Amino acid sequence: MKIYLMRHGETAWNAENKLQGHSDIPLNEKGIELAKRTGQALKDIPFEAAYSSPLIRAIQTAQIVMEGKGVPVQTDDRLKEMGFGVLEGIHHREKEHSEFLRTLNRDTIEYQAPEGGETFAQVEERVYDFFCELVQKKELADSYVLVTSHGAAIRGLMNKLFDGGDISRFWGNGVHKNCAVSILNVDGGGNVNLEADGKIFYSIGQ
Repeated sequence: MKIYLMRHGETAWNAENKLQGHSDIPLNEKGIELAKRTGQALKDIPFEAAYSSPLIRAIQTAQIVMEGKGVPVQTDDRLKEMGFGVLEGIHHREKEHSEFLRTLNRDTIEYQAPEGGETFAQVEERVYDFFCELVQKKELADSYVLVTSHGAAIRGLMNKLFDGGDISRFWGNGVHKNCAVSILNVDGGGNVNLEADGKIFYSIGQ
């Protein structure tokens, strides 16, 4: 199985540097364009299945990439972005919440989820649970699969797969850019090889 793990396109909140989480924000014009450019670059990939977070920004991204392929986009709650509860919508540099943002972005071991939010471990576990279920689907063993999700959710899966779920290394090399694609090759024994990590299929600055 070859999995194309893709972050959604840009939204207004991305552009404004706001914390999105489970807030259901659609793609902006740039986000739609980035998804179209990425979809064009992937047009010859014979996807046989597509899965998406149920949040509209991820669904729109998947639908744009899959346009004309005749493959339905299935949604799964486990692919949602990390939930930030009552602090969703705050600006990433908001001084009032500087301590929360420090632990979220840098000192992840110290992070405590806000009311209604999730821990790093909870995000890792649910996305990894989705991944394990997906790779066990025998009917897709030799298939190309598109999965659209979110920055923290994707980092959670990558951390679980390649860093043993070490929360101190959760962010790795940072959140992938909008519409960046990581390609995972999974063999019959469940071994995972990272073919590409956060690959961009559009020109920087567009």
